[in-house]
Formats: sequence, structure tokens, C-alpha cells
Amino acid sequence: MAGAYLVPFILIVVYAVKFGGKVSIFTPLNSHVVYFTFYQAILSTILAIAVGLPGAYLIGRTNFKFKYVFSALSTIPFVMPSISMALGFYSFFGYNGILNTYFLWPIFHLRFEPLYSLMGIVMGNAFYNFPLIMIVVGGAISTLDPIYLEAARIDGASKFKGFLHVELPMIFPSVATSSLLAFVYCFTSFAVVLMIGGARYATLEVQIYMYLRTLFDFKGAAALTLLQLIFIGIFTFLFSILRRSSGIFSGEKISEARSRFPKWGYAYVIGMIIFVFGPIFSQIIAGFWNFQSSKPTLEWVNRLFSGMVNSYIGNSSTVAILWTIVFATSSALLVVLLSITGAHAVQKRHSSILEALFTSPLAVSPITLAFGYVILQNHFSLPFPVEIIAVYTVISFPIGFQTLLSGWERFPTEIDDAASVDGAGFWTKTLKIRIPILKPQIISAFLFSFAIAMGEVSATMLLYDPQYPTISISAYRLFSSRHIPEAQALSALLTVATFFIFYFLEKPFSDKKGGF
Repeated sequence: MAGAYLVPFILIVVYAVKFGGKVSIFTPLNSHVVYFTFYQAILSTILAIAVGLPGAYLIGRTNFKFKYVFSALSTIPFVMPSISMALGFYSFFGYNGILNTYFLWPIFHLRFEPLYSLMGIVMGNAFYNFPLIMIVVGGAISTLDPIYLEAARIDGASKFKGFLHVELPMIFPSVATSSLLAFVYCFTSFAVVLMIGGARYATLEVQIYMYLRTLFDFKGAAALTLLQLIFIGIFTFLFSILRRSSGIFSGEKISEARSRFPKWGYAYVIGMIIFVFGPIFSQIIAGFWNFQSSKPTLEWVNRLFSGMVNSYIGNSSTVAILWTIVFATSSALLVVLLSITGAHAVQKRHSSILEALFTSPLAVSPITLAFGYVILQNHFSLPFPVEIIAVYTVISFPIGFQTLLSGWERFPTEIDDAASVDGAGFWTKTLKIRIPILKPQIISAFLFSFAIAMGEVSATMLLYDPQYPTISISAYRLFSSRHIPEAQALSALLTVATFFIFYFLEKPFSDKKGGF
């Protein structure tokens, strides 16, 4: 953690302070970037709340057929690789996309084109983050004791007034916590702004990238990075306060009472199928579909692996897939190793300081971390594979750490003690007792870290070396060079792989009734 996370992070702060008196942070350009970053993040969070709250009510308060399937599918956008999501928006909402070509134009003779606009950025960010609000708030609603709402109904309150004056204040901490977390994700949005917004729009993340890769202005990048760290630190502090205040719920199901499925719920589900699942499935279909002839095709896949687009990628698609697997596997193994040891140390010593340290990378964006490695290159010459594996490990480690920490907290210590009495040593207990018992958490941490590494794009773009291509960067390079069908085909392979990973991730934890 000291080498891969703290050293680059400290170097960023030292570098920014070093040039603090020589650069102006609030230049007209930077001031506009900060304003737009807040503006789009606020609008995106509002839309994410508007989309997520009705779904939270349906999941937490009602029973309907395929409820668990709907809940599981609704989480897909949150774990979908950003490059795949952006290409999904392009294939669904684009001028010649599925929505316009096959529905709006033939039926109504109109087109809906949100791409390359503020609306597209807001829709993309909301698409990514509404599952967070829906699942967190839905869980809070499911734990509410119905006795309070029943008392309000007896006193003459309607369903709407009961929800507004009784239930909403009780779930407000969860709404506020999930909304702030969604705001942070929107605030640090990169691929959505870069691909869906276009060159006219720049957030702090995008502008830092532009300073480093296009303008080679390290002082400007350092100033914006320090400013972003200050904002993220404030947001993280507020989140920790809200998270503690949201602990009023026990997390246990209090009552099996459920409301009847409302009529507006059908319209909501249909809207979700069209505008949420539409981009997901269209992104997969677009990789194997010729929109001009309206026929399925393998032409784009053949171009990927025939070498026709190698000059645009900088290498071959096969090499990109192989290096992606190598990077993802290496970082996932490191995450598992570090998570097992780190979580065990925290659980054994009850160290809140170590727990805060191991969780803190969640508050640092990949672009910021990658900038730290750019500065680190001035002191140590690190090859790209070492850098990118370290970055992927730091990004995924907090999730793996929390997963293994929950496993260690439930670990039956009496079995470990009994093995010690019987003469078992450290390695015997580790290989024959600890790892088998922690197997579900280990598998979960590995697969989750593997999926994150496969889809990571922002830090990879900043540190990119064409000798070591990845799937996500290759898809972006094809997209930016207007080889969009080939980019969609490559991204479709990434999306399908991610879906299978999370299918196997959830499968061990599924109950017999299909719940999770």
C-alpha cells in the first residue's frame, strides 16, 4: 500500500504544492471546468435519484413476478465497463442507432439525439449511478416497520402523504448517503464525458487528462489535481458522516407485509427496459449487426482479427485481449493476497486507522492515481505492465478488502483454535482451514477485481503504452478513429465477458428462491 498508493499520492501533493505559487488555479478555463463539473454532477445526480427512487419503492415495498431478475439486471449498468456503456449509448441513441432507425423515425418521423451534448452526459452518468440509489434505498425501504405507516393511515393520511411525511423522513439518511456517493461518481466521470459529451465539454478528470496528454502542461494538471483532491476529501468527509447517521436501520427484514404492485410500476418497468436495458443489449447486438443492410454479420469481428485495424490500435486485437487478461489476472491475485492479509490484520487488531487507510483509495480517482505514477517516473523508471498492474490493484483493493473483512468477521475462530491444539502450523491452518472457509469471499474479491481491471479506461489512457494494448483502450482508439463497428464488436466481447463474470460472482450467493 505504501509503494503502490501512498508514495504516488504524496508525490502529487508535493508536486502541486511545489508549483503552487507559480501557477494560478482559478484561470478562466479552470474556473469554467470546475463550474461545469459541479453543474453536470448535480444534474446527473438529480436524474439518477428520479430514476432510482421509483425502482427502490418497487423493490422494497412490493412483490411482483420476476422481481429478483429485475433487481439483478438493474445493477448491470453500475458494473458495466465505461467504454461499453458509452458505445451502448452510441448504438442505441445515435443518429443511426436502434432507437432512431427502427422505432422513432419509421413511426413518428422524428429523432432523439442526446449524444455530444449536456443531455447525453447527464443521461450517461444517471444510467451508471441510478442502480446505486435503487438498491441502497430499496434495502432501507424493505426494513421499515409498517406499523408507522399503518398508524398514519388510521389517522386519515393517504398513501402519498404517508410516504411523504412518515416513510421518506425515515429513509432520508439512506437517500442522502446514496445520492452523495452517486454525486461523487458523477463528479469524477471520465469516459462518459469524453465519449458522449465530446470535445466541447470537460470535467476536472477530462481536463487533467488533456493537460497531461495533449497540452503537456504538468503545472496545470497539478493545480487541478490538488483542487480535485480537496473537493473529494470534503465529499468523503460528508459521506462518512451521512453513513453513520444512516445506521438507524437494523438491516433485518422486519415484516413480510407488501403493498400491491402500483399501476405506474408497469410504465416504469417498460421505460427501464427501453432506456436502460436498450443501450446494454444494443451494444452487444451492434457488434454483430450491419445497420445499413439490417442483417446480422461477422464482418466487424473478422476485421478485428484479420489485422485490418491493427494500425489504429497500435497492435493486434489478439494481443490486446491477452494483455488485458494478464493485467486483470495479476491485479486480481494481488488484490486477493493483500485483502486476506490486510483484512485479517484489521480484524485482529481492531484498527480503525488501518481500515480507513485501506478503504481510502475509493476516494481517489484513477486519473489522479495515474498522475501520481507519471510523477513517479521522474524518480523511478517503471515499465508499463508494473505501473498498470499496481494501479488496477489499488483501484480494486478497497472492494476486495471489505469483502474479505466481512469474511474474517464471521470466521469461526474456535475451528482455528482447535487446529492449533491439534498441532497444526500456520501454513496447514491457512491452506486447509482458512482458505476453504473464506472461499466465497476470495472468489468474490478475485472476480470483482478482474472485472474492474478489464473495463478500466481512464488511468490506462493516461499511462498507455501501445506495446501493451488493452481491450478498453483499443475500443476507444477504434471509436476515436471512426471505426465504430469494429469498436462495438470489440466492446461487445468485453461486455459479454463482464456479464459472465458477474453471473458467476452472484451464483454462489443465490438462495433457492432466486434472491441474492
